[in-house]
Amino acid sequence: MNKQSLPVKKHSPVTIRAILVGLLLIPINSYWHIQMTLVWLMNFPAILTLLFNVIFILFSLVVINYPLKKYFPQIAFHQGELLTIYIMLCAATALNGYDMMQCLVSLIGTGTWYATPENEWTELFGHYLPNWLVIKDREILMPFYEGETSLYVTKYIRGWALPIASWTLFVMALIFVMVCINVLLRRQWIENERLAYPIAELPFDMTVEDNSRFFSNRALWIGIAVAGGTSLLNGFSYLYPTVPRIPIWVTSLNRYFTSKPWNAIYSMNITLYPFVIGLGFLMPLDLVFSYWAFYLFWQAQRVMGSYAGIASLPGFPYPMAQVRGVWIGLLLFALWAGRKHFARVFKQAFTGRAIDDSNEPMAYRNALIGIVFGMAFILGFCYLAGFSLWMALLFFFIYFALSTAITRIRAELGPPAHDMYGAGPDYILTTLLGARRIGQRNLTVMTLFYWINRESYRAHPMPHQLEGFKLADRVGMGGSRVIAAILLATLIGALSCFWAFLHAGYKIGTEARLYRTTWFAREGYNILASRITHPTGVEYNDLLFMGIGFIFTVTILLIRTRFLWWPLHPVGYAVTGWWIIGRLWFPLLISSIVKWAALKLGGVRAYRRMMPFFLGLILGDFVVGSLWSILGIALGRHTYVFWGG
Repeated sequence: MNKQSLPVKKHSPVTIRAILVGLLLIPINSYWHIQMTLVWLMNFPAILTLLFNVIFILFSLVVINYPLKKYFPQIAFHQGELLTIYIMLCAATALNGYDMMQCLVSLIGTGTWYATPENEWTELFGHYLPNWLVIKDREILMPFYEGETSLYVTKYIRGWALPIASWTLFVMALIFVMVCINVLLRRQWIENERLAYPIAELPFDMTVEDNSRFFSNRALWIGIAVAGGTSLLNGFSYLYPTVPRIPIWVTSLNRYFTSKPWNAIYSMNITLYPFVIGLGFLMPLDLVFSYWAFYLFWQAQRVMGSYAGIASLPGFPYPMAQVRGVWIGLLLFALWAGRKHFARVFKQAFTGRAIDDSNEPMAYRNALIGIVFGMAFILGFCYLAGFSLWMALLFFFIYFALSTAITRIRAELGPPAHDMYGAGPDYILTTLLGARRIGQRNLTVMTLFYWINRESYRAHPMPHQLEGFKLADRVGMGGSRVIAAILLATLIGALSCFWAFLHAGYKIGTEARLYRTTWFAREGYNILASRITHPTGVEYNDLLFMGIGFIFTVTILLIRTRFLWWPLHPVGYAVTGWWIIGRLWFPLLISSIVKWAALKLGGVRAYRRMMPFFLGLILGDFVVGSLWSILGIALGRHTYVFWGG
């Protein structure tokens, strides 16, 4: 192919106007997010990989933009601007997630508020909690937990100011290091390996310059009508029970498995979420097959373990330990596959003569310097908090390695959700070293990072960043401005999360209505108390199953390199060991069957013709589901929840 035949990438700049609009929308989105997830216990957008609240806002902007393009084209948003806003809202929403900063806000006060003579928290670890990262004044915490007052009192604002400022600086450093790592990964995973990035497909298609073709597709509107109509009907049925409904949550199969060994089956449900069926159709066929097939394999392990009596081992089949081994294997294999690129990256950074990085969002040398300075800030932060430097270095080395693995999984698989509970650096370090060797002070400070540890891999910011780079690459957006947009969104997103949470807490009471997020914080401190009270040594059972997960992963990957027809990929094994897959496996089974039939009977052409219908399933579910949540908040009452049971 000669140069003249190569497609020319359209330049679509990141404008100041788009960044300002994104910054204005972030506090509104944060308020909506907190009200939806905590105050009213409705949908939980950040648990999903494709953020339905952001898709709804993007859809609203596209609708507003349509008449502007027709009658006032000079002020209409172009695709790059719309995607800039989308990327910024994704960055802020991931931070505001149920598992991330919502948990952080709770951690700041939980260690003091829930300390009692019975649990002995004050004696066990209260003196290790840094005064500049937590609040120990119960007069400030009491109205936050009990409500019936206002945040906007000088004493309360002053009490929260130092922890908010400190944690916001930490968040900025954390996100900046992720951005720098993504700069090093971008070319290999976007241009060289050409990974699928299914999550980026819908926002791109919605915002194309001539999106009239997209929105005039009959199959798209049929999909919107099916999913949106179902959500609309079910919403009215929720408000008026005499109205019939279409069951989305069909049944829990666990109710039928009551005798041994079948009662070992964990979280197995029949659901018909339209958006999950749509997302499954976008996923590569072998990967969507691996997703539900490995879920059944996990269940088979539990059943066989119960049958053979192995289930008497506490924690069998040790899914958390196996998943740790799986993601280590996935990461090492991905780095090995891109070893030539990464060698050129380092050579370019030190010599400037190995690879052209002029089109990268940041020069490779600057990215490496950014990682060094970002890590130095994080380690300094940890040291001031009481974390020993060597332990902090190990902790965040593992954390960023896991973050990279999650980013790879998202880029390659694009699942509706990924759950890697218990696979974080705290569990790995206590497994390898034992709680006794880590020490009480280190364990305490480690608990303050429980918000990036527990289940934050469901709402991880790093995959959203790389998906943003993918969208920027497709439309020719300036990479450096994309980074600036992400960092500004992080700053405003973090502050907005603190504000929206504290505003709600002081008004209605964290214990009264926002108690869900205190579960996570109390869980973290309870684990800490247990580790201090009953310190363990090296956990050899966990190590064994970590090794099994690692060997299993490497074996499957080697088989895939030798036999191209092999349908299983271990990324499916990594994200299906815990509860959330129990809600997703059946819709993904439907997707895989439909996609296989389309490709088998009609080829790629049939697949492309069917794709708008499945995009419509996603869009219809997300838009109508979002409208129900907004209506519920406006009316001050519970409304239909399209996702979550």
